[in-house]
Amino acid sequence: MSTPASVKTAVHAVAPLEGDAIWFNGALQNVKLPGAWSDDALSVVEVSSTAGRATGLHADPSHETFYVLEGELLFHLDGTEHRAQAGDTVAIRRGVPHAFLIVSDTARFLVVDAPGTQERFFRAGGEPALDRDFTTAPPPDHERTVAAARRYGVEFLGPPPFAPESVRQTSG
Repeated sequence: MSTPASVKTAVHAVAPLEGDAIWFNGALQNVKLPGAWSDDALSVVEVSSTAGRATGLHADPSHETFYVLEGELLFHLDGTEHRAQAGDTVAIRRGVPHAFLIVSDTARFLVVDAPGTQERFFRAGGEPALDRDFTTAPPPDHERTVAAARRYGVEFLGPPPFAPESVRQTSG
């Protein structure tokens, strides 16, 4: 059972398949811990996506930590590539240029941001998910993503730095 972020409680517990579900450029973002609960100290978002989804090269205003639950991702981190699979953790300091690509059929991972303002970027750039079916996911809205990036300090630096034939869908 989850508690709305507007309610300040000593404990915030969220069961599987609970949280605020958002479609963000082809990925299902499930907000497990909104930044508002911790006075923006951190946020936790569970992300699910499919093969070929990539982010453009970008830099975030927060420290960002990825913990891979299922599948495999290819990260481009400050000019080098790094593969991460289930059980791996990748932490990126704020301002470091990076991108990632889903290389397995599907992937599921946690994204922890400190400070916890990044989930607001996902909310502003995406739309509420009425279901969790990737076949009915709305198409990416790059105009909305760019506006959200400007508002929340995400800096887009270029297209995904991966082999073009690997990229099926781009976020940012």
